[in-house]
Amino acid sequence: MQKPLAGLNVAILVANGFHEIEMTSFQRALLEAGAAPKIISVESSLAHGWQGKGWGHYHPVDKHLSDALAADYDVLVVPSGHRGHEKLKQTAHTRRFISGFMMAFKPVLAMGDAVKMMAEIGSIKGMMVAAADDIRPVLTENTVIISENSPTIHSNLMSILSDSENMQESVASFIAFVENIRAEAAAEDDAQQAA
Repeated sequence: MQKPLAGLNVAILVANGFHEIEMTSFQRALLEAGAAPKIISVESSLAHGWQGKGWGHYHPVDKHLSDALAADYDVLVVPSGHRGHEKLKQTAHTRRFISGFMMAFKPVLAMGDAVKMMAEIGSIKGMMVAAADDIRPVLTENTVIISENSPTIHSNLMSILSDSENMQESVASFIAFVENIRAEAAAEDDAQQAA
C-alpha cells in the first residue's frame, strides 16, 4: 500500500469539546498514509471529544500545547468544535503554535468553525477560507475573506466545511494538498542547491 505521507509528523490541535468524528477520521487516514499524527492539547493527559449532542470519548494527549513547537511538526490539523476553540483561545500558546506553521509555509487544515478561532487570534488575516453562514460575520470583522467553495486552498491553508457525508473526499483532498506543498518545497530546495 502506498504511503504518500511517510515520515511526516502531524500535529492535531484540540481541547475538550473538539469534533470527535472529524478528528478520528483524519487521524486514521493520516496513519494509513504513513504519517505520525500526534494530539497536541491544552488538556494535561486526556482530551474529551464531542459527538453529536453529547460528550464522546477521551483521547490520550501526546504533548501539552505549552511544550509543543511548530518546528517539530510538518503539518497542522485543527478539527472543528467551538467548545474546544473557546479553551484554545485563552492561551497565547495557541497563536504561537498556529502562527509557526503559517509563517513556515507548512500545510495547515482548518475544519469547520476552526477558521473562526484562527481569525479571532489573528493567524489568518487576509486569507480566503471556506466558512458556514453563522461564523461569516466574525471572519469579516477580522479581515478574513470568505469563499463559497469547500475545500478552499489559500497559500498553505486548506479550509473545509464540517460535512461528515463527504469526510472521505475531504481526507483525500487534504492528503493531495500536503503532497503538493511537499513537492513545491522540494522543487524550491533543488532550485536553490542548483543556483
